Formats: sequence, structure tokens, C-alpha cells
Amino acid sequence: MKYAVVTIEWLAQHGLLAIPTMRKSKDGSKVILHEEYLSPYKDEEFPRYYFDSPELNALLSSDEWSWTEEEQSEGSAEFIQMAAAQNLLNVTRAGIQTMSLTDNEALKVKSMYPYWNEFISKSLTTGMKVQYNDKLYRVRQNIAVVLENQPPSINTAALYEEINETAAGTKDDPIPYNNNMALEEGKYYSQDGVIYKCTRSTGQAVYNSLKDLVGIYVEVAA
Repeated sequence: MKYAVVTIEWLAQHGLLAIPTMRKSKDGSKVILHEEYLSPYKDEEFPRYYFDSPELNALLSSDEWSWTEEEQSEGSAEFIQMAAAQNLLNVTRAGIQTMSLTDNEALKVKSMYPYWNEFISKSLTTGMKVQYNDKLYRVRQNIAVVLENQPPSINTAALYEEINETAAGTKDDPIPYNNNMALEEGKYYSQDGVIYKCTRSTGQAVYNSLKDLVGIYVEVAA
């Protein structure tokens, strides 16, 4: 188990609250964080200490960190509980892009992903997931600068792929088609209440309605 020393400014920059259960320095400018808060920030450098190590014990007994219980700031149990929950939520959101979730799992926790408009004038990298219009999208290629007039849509299908629940692709469990999907030979797809069988793989995403692809890539299932 590890701990790290961070500044109050660092907490604020990362959307975390300093709560009374965190050990604060005497001047209130730093806190000691448990390693669970730091997992999304592995590339950042912090002074780290192992639990019960001589180095941590020496730090806590130093004049900067040793102050009596009466001197510690107080907070209600309700605030501590809610602030801790908010911190955990923000840490999870910060690290969710690095988690190996299946598409179905990602859809179940869709609200944890950032909104697309948060990245306007910023960059997105391949594989990142973002919310837009109550849908979840995967970024298909690196985007150096996200433009406000190019949100996820059929028109930007080269940049964003809508994530849908995974179906078996059988006649009894066809894959819902969303006008932005690669079709695989032998799989069944559904659109507007009609089931289609793919007769030839597309190799890349297609955007036409399935009824317009009959005789090219699909046939109406018998």
C-alpha cells in the first residue's frame, strides 16, 4: 500500500476535494493521498511512501505534518461520505479511458464517459470513448483538434463509431444496424423491423440503409 504527497492546488486541478479524513500538512497546503486516487495519473511524479515505512513515519512525525487532533479541521460525517464518493467518481472518470471494458460493459456505465463537447478545440486519440446525444462513440483515428461543427454523426463516420450492444448476429438475435457499421458475411442484421442476412462482407463501415444494400451486401432473411 502506497501513499503520495500532493498539493491542494493539484487536488483542485484534478477535480478532487480535500476532506477531513485526509492527513493535511500543518499549513494546509498539502495532503497525503492513498494510491487508489493516483491510478489515472501514473505519468505524474509524486513523493511516494510505503505504508508503515520509516520514511513515511519520519514524514508524519516532522514539524510540517505533526499536529494534534484538536488542530485538525472538522467536517460532518455526511460531508465526508459525500466528498469521498465524489472523489472516487472523479478518479474513476479520469481513468475510465484506460480500462479494458467490453462494448456492452461500456454502455452500462455510459454516464461515466466524458461528453464530446468537452474536447472541442482539444485533441482525441484513437480508442477513446465519448458521449454525444445520449449515445456512446469510439474515436476511430487521432484527432489533433476537435472542431465544433464536426460532432459524431454519419457525416463524421471516419472519425467516430457508434457503440451498440453486441448481439450474436444470428437470425434469432440479429445485430441492430445503425447506418455506421461494417457488415460481416453470414451475420444477421435488423433495421426498421426487418431482418437481413449479409451475403458479402463490407470490409469497412457502410452508411446506407440496409434496404438500399439489398443485392449488394445483404438480402432480406427468409
